[in-house]
Amino acid sequence: MKKDLPDFENPPIGEVVCGLAFEKIDDFKGAHVGIFWQKVRKEFPICEHAQRLDLIAPPQLDLINYMPRTWFINKEKNMLIQVQDDIFYFNWRRIKQDEPYPRYNSILKKFKDNLKKFKQFLQDEGLGEVRPKRCELTYNNQIPMGDGWKSLSDIGKIFRDLSWSSRKRFLPLPNRLGWQGHFSLPENLGRLDATITHAERRVDKHPLLVLQLSAKGLGEDKSFGAAWKWFSVAHEWIVRGFADLTEAAVQKDVWRRTDGK
Repeated sequence: MKKDLPDFENPPIGEVVCGLAFEKIDDFKGAHVGIFWQKVRKEFPICEHAQRLDLIAPPQLDLINYMPRTWFINKEKNMLIQVQDDIFYFNWRRIKQDEPYPRYNSILKKFKDNLKKFKQFLQDEGLGEVRPKRCELTYNNQIPMGDGWKSLSDIGKIFRDLSWSSRKRFLPLPNRLGWQGHFSLPENLGRLDATITHAERRVDKHPLLVLQLSAKGLGEDKSFGAAWKWFSVAHEWIVRGFADLTEAAVQKDVWRRTDGK
């Protein structure tokens, strides 16, 4: 992390996703998924299927050549690899509430290391190369009730651009609130999407405010060198964007900002 980036001892990060979409590998079939699993199965012993992630929805479902997205999950269930014939993703997710955030550089290294194994697997099997099309970096921040807010009337204590007026009015306090914004990354590298939603924690239904910051893009240069530079830019925008959208008091008192801002 750059020294001048905002830093927090206790960030509310619930999940981080590093992803790469690439040109479809036509010869990559279901049997190859099992072969690749053997390369990572020691660390990721759990296998699941999920609905495909497609940049553009196909005009109709090709049942003959359909290949689902496959998840390879570690024993603790806090890390997973996602693979299909045109994507490779790596997720870290907080399973236990007291689980510390492992930091971005650690997550990015896991993504790079496992992508390297995938690229080597494709080469060994004569399936071709990974040709990047688009990158993704997503942070899912979960702010539970009690961490700086007690009801949705306090939303302005968390997010500096939002508020709910307490003046006398016809409408009661809403049951749900939502907001979204879209921001262009520099040098035509894509965009940063920010969404704020009101949700519940799965394990105990505890109310949450969720801030998702998701950068997607790459630019004209589709090389891996350009991709790793893109992740650096995306990470900076997500970290600075988080600090820009949230209030200084909750940053200091709850998330314990350490860089003196």
